[in-house]
Amino acid sequence: MQAKAATSEAGRSAAITSAQRAVLESSEWFAALDPAFQQAIVAWSRVMTVPAGGAVFHRGDPSDGIYCVLSGAICFSGSAPSGRGSIAALAEAPQWFGEIALFDGGPRTHDALADIASTVLHLPLRHLTKLLADDPRRWQQMGRMLVHKLRLALTLLEDMALEPPRVRLARCLINLLEGYGQRKAAPAGSVRVSQERLGMLLSLSRQTVNELLRHLEQEQVIQCQRGAVRILDLGRLTEAARGAV
Repeated sequence: MQAKAATSEAGRSAAITSAQRAVLESSEWFAALDPAFQQAIVAWSRVMTVPAGGAVFHRGDPSDGIYCVLSGAICFSGSAPSGRGSIAALAEAPQWFGEIALFDGGPRTHDALADIASTVLHLPLRHLTKLLADDPRRWQQMGRMLVHKLRLALTLLEDMALEPPRVRLARCLINLLEGYGQRKAAPAGSVRVSQERLGMLLSLSRQTVNELLRHLEQEQVIQCQRGAVRILDLGRLTEAARGAV
């Protein structure tokens, strides 16, 4: 059984193009794989289009494989019984996701929704499990993806408990800029994220986020744009992330 999005909300799949392959190869995780594993992933994967607001999968869906963002952005969200929503992460190219359910066989932990019209590379579970069975050493390579995110999650939890909002915001902007450490290429100079999204990612009020961004803008560290934040001085933003300024 495949996740709902694979049959309803995502568009028809197609083979990867040369431009999309270049995006894929900019992934730190993919670039570190052995060539045979890389070729097999490309051969057995297909590109899917997801409209803005469409789902790649929903919380509670069974695992149907792993994905890589080729363009656009995927938002991982959840909601409480009260109806209050939260955002766990935003994934942009070339970030991979969906590996948690592969390891424990459990359901999806969050809704994965397209923040804007997006394309994702999908490696179906039936092909992935065969590739792993053909060479069990590949489980270690899959494990690196999972452990990278676990380390990041533990760091974010520590930041939530110990660091002031300014430091957390600066670190969040850097994480988004660098694709949470998954981008091989040099990061772009802007982050496509709204102030509301930043507030949900950091569990801060929109008013608090607005004030923090305004101060960074006055210091000429960033420039706020419609639905985005442009990084003017990455060095000073990194200092802010360290609590140095």
